[in-house]
Amino acid sequence: MSMSRTDSKFSRVAVASITAAFLIIVFAYRQYQIAQSFELIGVVEGFYGSPWSHDERLDMVRFMGDVGMNAYFYAPKDDPFHRQNWRDPYTGDHLERFQELVEVSAVSNVMLYYAISPGLSIKYSSDDDYIALKNKLLSMVYLGVRHIALFLDDVPEYLQHEADKEAFANLGEAHVALVNRLFADLDAIGVNLIVCPTTYTAAWGDRDYVQILGDGISEHIKLFWTGNDVAIGTITTEDATKWGELMSRNPLIWDNFPVNDFEVWRPIVGPLTGRDPKLANTTTGIIANPMDAPYLSMISLYTVADYGKRPFSYDEKRSWQDALIHLAGAEGARALRPLALLYADYGWTDNIFTPLYTPGKLLEINAIRDALQTFDETLDRLRSEEFSENTYIQNIIPELEPFAKQTRERFESMVNNRFYRVDPEGFLVFRRELEEIIALDAPVTLDGNLNEWGRNEFRPLKPSVATEVDRVEAAFRTQHQVLYAGIRVQTDTLFAPNMNTWVGGDQILFALEFTPSNRETWIQPTDLLIQVRPPLNPPLNNIVAPREASSEVLKGSFYLTPFSQRGISDITMRTISSFFDHFVGDVHPTLQGISDGIEVMSRRTRSGYEVEVAIPVPSLSEINIAISVNDAVKSGSHVRNVNFMLGERPYIGNRNTYVPIILK
Repeated sequence: MSMSRTDSKFSRVAVASITAAFLIIVFAYRQYQIAQSFELIGVVEGFYGSPWSHDERLDMVRFMGDVGMNAYFYAPKDDPFHRQNWRDPYTGDHLERFQELVEVSAVSNVMLYYAISPGLSIKYSSDDDYIALKNKLLSMVYLGVRHIALFLDDVPEYLQHEADKEAFANLGEAHVALVNRLFADLDAIGVNLIVCPTTYTAAWGDRDYVQILGDGISEHIKLFWTGNDVAIGTITTEDATKWGELMSRNPLIWDNFPVNDFEVWRPIVGPLTGRDPKLANTTTGIIANPMDAPYLSMISLYTVADYGKRPFSYDEKRSWQDALIHLAGAEGARALRPLALLYADYGWTDNIFTPLYTPGKLLEINAIRDALQTFDETLDRLRSEEFSENTYIQNIIPELEPFAKQTRERFESMVNNRFYRVDPEGFLVFRRELEEIIALDAPVTLDGNLNEWGRNEFRPLKPSVATEVDRVEAAFRTQHQVLYAGIRVQTDTLFAPNMNTWVGGDQILFALEFTPSNRETWIQPTDLLIQVRPPLNPPLNNIVAPREASSEVLKGSFYLTPFSQRGISDITMRTISSFFDHFVGDVHPTLQGISDGIEVMSRRTRSGYEVEVAIPVPSLSEINIAISVNDAVKSGSHVRNVNFMLGERPYIGNRNTYVPIILK
């Protein structure tokens, strides 16, 4: 059957109409995408380390207003009035500085959130504590602050006080009561409240807590969330939706970028990457946590602002280049670019200088020398007369110089250290054979008394800070497929660890590598952790807060996330670290028999305490081991932690640093 001219004309019109409609829909959707932006785009001064100066903070707020960010959270962890001494009011110059911050924020169209973090010591059932909290916040409201944040992050995940245990079934219920009471009081005077919960990441924590909190508080209260880890390369809308369902609201992203407090040896100045544009529809905002170097942070923060305003059209490479030009000018950007490229990466990726700070990474001598030369040449040009009037460059020079000095000193100290050698291919290699310890084949009476051990068997452990009074030494013996470790600790005070946790107080931590064929850098679940607490009884005058521990020994395995691996690599892993609460789990099933066979005996001495540990090592002729001894020392009104480590490289989470024990 043939088609008539009328039918043909109708068909062409229909096709044209459908095509036009389709193009209109596509254009409208594209315009919709372009128009999408986050409700809140901002910065949280929430890092560990020295807070910004007042002038730096004002410059940051002005910068935020300039690039279109609309929320700044005052929350430096090391401001004592924010966290440790949260009950104490600000006075004098502090109040004057806050008054100026309020005024500059208003002019910059940036909402100023004053954050307080009382969770280390607050009694949730105490009216006195609540009144202290409320009065502290009202003093900020009187200055003109209209936005408050209650930060309950990085605090104990359990009720600490007996009165709270009687009043609440769990931490979630206590936080619901506190948040609702505070929200009602602030809402009555027109003040907004945002909360950071104790479980703020999917990497660890109590899911029931999140659900109890989300179900129990007002739907108008935003809750922070960092993603599937504390600092992470990718955040997806699916992840946000799942967490939002758990907390009964869309989450507010606390983006731990470009913060470097878990890898303090390097600045992070790359562009924001790995953030799904659809997060603009499934979250209530993106708040970036920067470095303690505010001006260097502005490079990355510019790209956060760019992404937050236009997530669907965000181009990370173009945004990063725009950031350099916006901050330093065209010529300044060209001069700065070679150095910025050295650090245009992330806390979750390796950097050219990573091998200097993460044992086990291949350290190529010439590559490091070339990078250091680039650093020095760029700094020299930035210091030149050419940029003497460039305000931004003058501000970043003092932020860059410590990194240059520290990195070069680190490199030179390793090259000149007898424990390292250069192999034929130009890589710097650690000489593990120099650390080998021979465990003598000799009997041990397991009673905690080290008098039967020979003085020449002991070797000193290295302290994290210089100390004249405290001393720790260790020795090893073996017999009948059992490794015996003797630890002698000289200290004049003992502090009780927290009950049933891996955190706090005097303690000894053993990490044993039972799967040497698995050459992962980081400690594995198939390796074993043993925590030994010193004997606190009978109580003596020089023991602080003596009490019976529920268990003298804790045994477990590390289940690390990518973030926690990085953190463990970067710092001396003290036994008091919060990593242990989050990431130590049950002993791996393959180690259960060995764990069950471990025996520990200890005793008090006139100068401290002694510990003997027996560890089954079936069919092994060598085992790699790390030992970390935490000595909590009272210094004035504060407790100073001295950490003693076995071996040259103090990273208890990095298996490449473990000392080989040869079993004779």
